[in-house]
Amino acid sequence: METLGGLFRQTRERQRLSLEQIASKTRIQQRHLQALEEEDFASLPAKVFVKGFVRSYARSLGLDEDNALQLFLTTSSDFYDRTQEEQQHIQVTLQAAHRKRFNWNLVVILFLAIGGVLFYLLPWQQETVPLPPESETPEPISGMQDKEILDPTPHIEELPDSVSSESPFDTEIQLTSPPPPDIIPSQLPAEPRPGPTLPVSPVPEKATGIDGTLVLEIEATQLTWVVVQSDDQAPHEALLQPGQKSTWKADKQYLLTLGNAAGVIVRLNGELQGPFGKPGQVVRDIHLKP
Repeated sequence: METLGGLFRQTRERQRLSLEQIASKTRIQQRHLQALEEEDFASLPAKVFVKGFVRSYARSLGLDEDNALQLFLTTSSDFYDRTQEEQQHIQVTLQAAHRKRFNWNLVVILFLAIGGVLFYLLPWQQETVPLPPESETPEPISGMQDKEILDPTPHIEELPDSVSSESPFDTEIQLTSPPPPDIIPSQLPAEPRPGPTLPVSPVPEKATGIDGTLVLEIEATQLTWVVVQSDDQAPHEALLQPGQKSTWKADKQYLLTLGNAAGVIVRLNGELQGPFGKPGQVVRDIHLKP
């Protein structure tokens, strides 16, 4: 039975084309083209992106795309079935470990809760507060009823004529502090009032990056394979997971290839670009420049 790798290799060699020429024509990395010919599916990205590789490779060689895609599905069925079983086994194992860890955590929490309740309910934790002693009325001292009350006025001797009869101790001393002065409400400091609130105008974003460079941001919302070429440099390839973001810099322009056109959010110097296509659609030669 004819295989996908054999079909691609024989057709390419018959047309006297190199992998480097096919990579330049299809904008697919040379190592991915070689993996397709060797049927090394473990070295390729996700299956949805490999389908786009197969169609592009077949189109560049003049082969029927649907026939090549059907041949790919037949050739790679064993590998992807085995990979799917392994992923399911790993997922089941992780779920079982999570449930086991959750059960142990529940047991520990219940044990601590029961121990805390018992600790506060033990009899030896209850302290007895002694009652205050009853107040006793002091008995009167015997003999005090008949004792006379002495005259509290002290005896003052007469002073000689040379000494003034006025004494500094005769001056009445004012011990109480003077009452505070009345506070007139009009003399109180006025409570500050808040001034008018001025509207805050938003700060506009810069149209260009630092030093005039073009900043490209690609954020994946779905699993997406991207190829980015900055100016005349070699293209860079990346497989972005959902939520992953990558940033590139260039001086003049970018050339993009998206393996899942609706699976990314593209911004050039902060400005949203696109949309570029539908979910799962492979779009090439996307030119981005200011």
